[in-house]
Amino acid sequence: MSYAQAQAAAKTWFYQIDIEKNEDDRDIAFNNDNYTVADALNDYFAERERQSDKSAHKDKLMAKALIIPALGDIKVSRLNQRRIEKWLIETAESPRRLRSKKGAGQAYARPPLTDDEKRARKDSANRVLSILKAALNFAYKRRLTSVSDPCWQRVERFKRTSKARARFLTREEQVRLVNACLPGFRPLVRAALLTGCRYGELSRLKCQDYSPNPKNPYIFIAESKSGKSRHIYLTAEGGALFDELTAGKNPDAFVFTRGNIERRTRKSLCDRWGRDDQTPFMKAACEAAGLKITFHELRHTYASTLVNSGCSLFVVAHQLGHSSTKMVEKYYGHLSPGFIAEAVRVAMPDLGILE
Repeated sequence: MSYAQAQAAAKTWFYQIDIEKNEDDRDIAFNNDNYTVADALNDYFAERERQSDKSAHKDKLMAKALIIPALGDIKVSRLNQRRIEKWLIETAESPRRLRSKKGAGQAYARPPLTDDEKRARKDSANRVLSILKAALNFAYKRRLTSVSDPCWQRVERFKRTSKARARFLTREEQVRLVNACLPGFRPLVRAALLTGCRYGELSRLKCQDYSPNPKNPYIFIAESKSGKSRHIYLTAEGGALFDELTAGKNPDAFVFTRGNIERRTRKSLCDRWGRDDQTPFMKAACEAAGLKITFHELRHTYASTLVNSGCSLFVVAHQLGHSSTKMVEKYYGHLSPGFIAEAVRVAMPDLGILE
């Protein structure tokens, strides 16, 4: 054979094998009446982990806590719309799970009573429903279960559950919060207010990720929540902060270290900030400053400060790492009506249509 003939023969051969394999899988699926919801979740998360999905672990823990205990043993072929809707309502009405100490039983908050608490629980239930639907759709499309009617696709999410407005600090409150922080914690809060970075992004930041360009200083976020990298451009104040934090350090060293700050019961010198380490220090600073805000809401404060200063939503979205302005418009679009009004007055010409 020539090379082209060999290629054509190989394609035909692989195509035939693929047909035979699909037929074998289809026969297995139609005879697999014991396939459960837990099986669907396991197969779904195995595929996400194979694709290196960074959020798979968090969703897997959520499914283990909220889906498998209630629906895990049910055969997918026996699921019906009413059963899923009943589970969804029960999930929305259940109290919020609290972080428990290692070895202790699961702790719960009080049942949702206020309108905002009920809205938040419905919003959480919607996220869990999305995981369940994705797992069942995965199994259905791959013929892992003999289901003729994908009833879960007709289950609707709770409406009007998104909280459109985020909490943020005024300039005076930002100063008050920074002054109330412990010295070892203060640089982390300053950086959050000057960059809009998430806590995890700041804790992973290394000195080599900062570019002290005199005209356009910036930091490079190699790994974000979405898995994409981005550059965050700094103001003169932000550049001065990172100049101070990186001066004399090894390029591979972390920008933010705990210093002499105490970690719960033991002291750890010059180590990197770990997951949730900021929580007690943020809480103490807020109490001292008379404020009520989380570390993540410092990111909202950064975005709202830019919007209120007349910065375009496109630029804000870039700095925050969003692929579009949709999320920025949702949370911050209401903040600067004066800027919008002024932009309209400048752009719109005098038409000369009045007497």
